[in-house]
Amino acid sequence: MLEEGDTGEAIARYRLALEGAPRDAALWVELGEAYRMVLRMPDAIAAFRKALDLSPGHELALLTLAECYRQLSNHDEALRLLEAAATAHPVNTAPAIALGRFHMDLQKYDEASAALLTALEIDPDNTAARVLLAVVYESRAELDEALVELDRAIAQQPDNALAHFWRASIYADRNDNARALPDAERVVELEPAKARGRFLLATILVRDGRCTDGAEHLEKILAAEPEHTESVSLLARAYQCAGRTDEAARVRVRFAELAKQVHEERESGVQADHLVREAREHAQGGRPNEALAILQRALEQDPDNDSAYTQLAKILYSAERFEVAREAAELALHHNPYRSDTLYVLGRILIQLEDPVGARDVLTQTTLINPLDSEALYYLSQVHLELGEREKATETLAKAVALEPDSESYSKALAAMVASEAAANDDQSR
Repeated sequence: MLEEGDTGEAIARYRLALEGAPRDAALWVELGEAYRMVLRMPDAIAAFRKALDLSPGHELALLTLAECYRQLSNHDEALRLLEAAATAHPVNTAPAIALGRFHMDLQKYDEASAALLTALEIDPDNTAARVLLAVVYESRAELDEALVELDRAIAQQPDNALAHFWRASIYADRNDNARALPDAERVVELEPAKARGRFLLATILVRDGRCTDGAEHLEKILAAEPEHTESVSLLARAYQCAGRTDEAARVRVRFAELAKQVHEERESGVQADHLVREAREHAQGGRPNEALAILQRALEQDPDNDSAYTQLAKILYSAERFEVAREAAELALHHNPYRSDTLYVLGRILIQLEDPVGARDVLTQTTLINPLDSEALYYLSQVHLELGEREKATETLAKAVALEPDSESYSKALAAMVASEAAANDDQSR
């Protein structure tokens, strides 16, 4: 069902299947992947964690849960899970390749190459690892080494589009069009709907003076992606080269408009982020009114800035303006649904608004997205206790104490909770 794209139906069927087989770790992983595909990240994380509770070393659960955290930019938790997968499955290539990809995303190329070389030691015929290693070499400007790996990858898997793309890119950067062109054409044959390969082919064709052919490819890109700025710029050059001067002039105007729009959006975002940082400093310095005025300017620059709304919610919470603080937090989450510090402050707001069920749900999401947030765990335990969920309260507070063993307040609260639960059990047994 997931392959067919009917994710909603898949989720319903997995949940139904789990009613009959609640201890089937593989089903929990499938459910988690379905949730991840529709970006229901807290639900996905909960499903993957359930799979790991049932099968602690489950490779796919570890890898897909790590991918959730990578998507949420929780790099520490993602790395911890990937390393756990590599330790649990030392003879499998998947964890090593996933580690390589992870480090590549963070531009940690030495760590990435070490992980990918480990994968190739396990399986020298693993083409995916070899192509990724070539990309690492290319990123470090070790182009000869990259070409060696790409040649090997293409020999192993002649239809590997990514290998052809990177080999074409390296040859194109060396102005070796004769070698770049066949690879670029092969990429377009293999992936006709992807702009990356088609743009590379168009670049090579225009550079080689085949401007009409290059323009045709660029027109196809822009038919699907009208704001593909690089293609607009190159199309003006292709038209000029092909003698279509009037069309070239019109495209240059279009490019100038797009470039201006992109620049203004980027500049507004940068200015808004700077103002949010300034507002945070004022708030931390005990000047909330100045901070609020600065945040208003930030939101005028960038009305979708979730950091500004989050900071606004924190200031309004401190001022005990809980209803408007809630509105600000919800606006932040509208733009960035899984920002853990926003979820945390919303949970605290809902506690003050005497909505323990809502607070429980939001703080649960917070602790799923950021399992190391001890404060969120502490307040979640208090909400569980208020709702009469004693076992969950104790379990959650124990996690907070484990994260902050030196916290006297957490330890005392846990001791009191355990003592209260023991007393309640004694009363029931009499």
